[in-house]
Amino acid sequence: MPREIKVKVRPGGSVEADFRGFAGDDCLEEAERLAGVLARFGLEVDPVRARKKTPAEIEAETGVEEEERDRVPTRE
Repeated sequence: MPREIKVKVRPGGSVEADFRGFAGDDCLEEAERLAGVLARFGLEVDPVRARKKTPAEIEAETGVEEEERDRVPTRE
């Protein structure tokens, strides 16, 4: 599946981005890049929350099972 980012801007100004087809921490790098592009248009994006996708969602988007992907370091 090709990589894509679906962005919704709601009437109140909140922004929701769905990163599809990214493996590992690639989506975090793209999120930073997207924030930079939006900043050039005068839009500041301040991440409030992030939802980790389930292994089934990731496999459906990337075609790669979770065990095969690079692990993203997390703090617990």
